[in-house]
Amino acid sequence: MGNVFSGLRRLMIGLCLRTQHHISFGTSISLHIVYKKRGNPRRVLFFIYNTPPPMGSITMALTGHILCSVHVSGSRTAMTYSSYYIETFGCQMNKSDSELMELSLREHGFVPAPGPGSAEIVVFNTCSVREHAENRALSRMRSVRNRRSKLLVLAGCMAQRIGKDLMAEGYADLVAGPYESPRLGELVKLYLETRKNLFISQDPGDFQERINPALARRRLGQGWHEWVTITHGCDNYCSYCIVPHVRGKLISFSSNSIIAFIRQLALGGVSEITLLGQNVNQYGSDNGDVPFHSLLAQAAEVPGIERVNFLTSHPKDFSQDILEVMRDHAAVSRAIHLPLQSGSDRILKEMNRKYSLGQYMKIIEDMERLLGEYAISTDLIVGFPGETRDEFRQTLEAVRAARFDEAFTYAYSPRSGTRAAKLMETMSREEKLSRLEELIALQRGISREKLRARIDRTEDTIVESISKKSPDEVMGRSHLNHTVVLPGGEDDIGRMMKVKITQLKGATLYGERID
Repeated sequence: MGNVFSGLRRLMIGLCLRTQHHISFGTSISLHIVYKKRGNPRRVLFFIYNTPPPMGSITMALTGHILCSVHVSGSRTAMTYSSYYIETFGCQMNKSDSELMELSLREHGFVPAPGPGSAEIVVFNTCSVREHAENRALSRMRSVRNRRSKLLVLAGCMAQRIGKDLMAEGYADLVAGPYESPRLGELVKLYLETRKNLFISQDPGDFQERINPALARRRLGQGWHEWVTITHGCDNYCSYCIVPHVRGKLISFSSNSIIAFIRQLALGGVSEITLLGQNVNQYGSDNGDVPFHSLLAQAAEVPGIERVNFLTSHPKDFSQDILEVMRDHAAVSRAIHLPLQSGSDRILKEMNRKYSLGQYMKIIEDMERLLGEYAISTDLIVGFPGETRDEFRQTLEAVRAARFDEAFTYAYSPRSGTRAAKLMETMSREEKLSRLEELIALQRGISREKLRARIDRTEDTIVESISKKSPDEVMGRSHLNHTVVLPGGEDDIGRMMKVKITQLKGATLYGERID
């Protein structure tokens, strides 16, 4: 029976879309479905909001035993759409894009609402990296759609990947992919006026700039940290990754615009920035601008900027020049995120990572030689198609050799549209999880050893917030990106201070400030 109703729902939405020019915006639709099976009538009421319906009745013989009579009734409502709420899923790139969407909505006269329940426009900025992330977003969209009539906007990577299908199924009224979402206020206005509702172009002419001086002006006095997006998209096409397919090819932004933006942030009170991109090390390779290490040095020399972070790096593009800039500029954080993914050269080749384990370990040797003190985090995938037990052991040995401060670990799951999704799976979900647990246990022990080694050392720490466990303590991050808790209050937030580490509790360092 579920398949019958699913088919009816798709049919009615399709009819609504084909006749949308007959009904004014803001129509509330009810689908009354009556079916008979073995002589017992049942009535089911569906609600679909914000979709202009055709008026009338349709009768269909769906099977030999089921007869459905569908009546569609529309009532015109005077809906106004002035308030918005943005719910963001996934990586920091999405969070940065959400800031730009909010800026655009404000510039076009829309006002923020405290939550989705009170907002007339609800925006879901979504992630497609893993199926779990998509399922969470779909669940939230269903929840909001079922409450009452709203304008639902699907943005981000899901919009690019499956937005057209989700709009046809009634999940969203307007779809905006990553290229066009920063002008969301304009797109919403356009939708209200013309009913155009699909914006998933990946034409370079439709790409919206991420370096927006208005964002720096709006952030004036609002905080000490800002994310600065320096590239969009990715040209690497790792075989398991959907990102290049949904975010498009690498686009580097002008170094002059980036540095001017950072200067503006610093004048507004920002003292810490994070340079952001899918692969920051490739910066400038597409447009002939300065290489990444030069941009990093320029950012670190902006007056008022006390700390510069960057992520994410790719081992095949990570040059010694970057380490030399880190060595020569105290403002550049000594924390490096460098995804390894696997300790097996064969698996790395299957992943299309374009480096070997030996090349990766050479980067760590260079860190030891040029930096001395540094922290390294990584990403690791277990259970990639064809991974043998011996190849998994190679990953464990690589982790022992590299001694990561932190590792983000995942059991492989296929993503439709990627090359790896076509490979034959060779192990059960249970075996993948067993390997994942073994890897996590190993890394947890290494992480604790490295944190314990920080006791009695003095760390430059920027305070970020009041501690969750005590109003008399604050939480910050050291120059190695370790979490540090110390006595303090609201006035300390955003300040850099020297902290002597005194103890380790769980995975958190505790310390005392040094005046």
